[in-house]
Amino acid sequence: MTLIFSSITYALKAQRILSNARIYSTLTRSPAVTAVRGCGYGLRLADGGKAAEATELLRSRGINILGTVKE
Repeated sequence: MTLIFSSITYALKAQRILSNARIYSTLTRSPAVTAVRGCGYGLRLADGGKAAEATELLRSRGINILGTVKE
């Protein structure tokens, strides 16, 4: 599962928040991300089963997630 953000700044902030919660991810600019948001960046979650937990955590911290992509 990949979470999509509007900028690299938000993606990096999100990655730091998730890492502190032991939810690990990799920054990506895959074709699936650019298809959803031309200039967006994605975080591919190492454990896709934690997508709901990651989404809830980021939204509670004010990080806007533009969408998700299953890769």
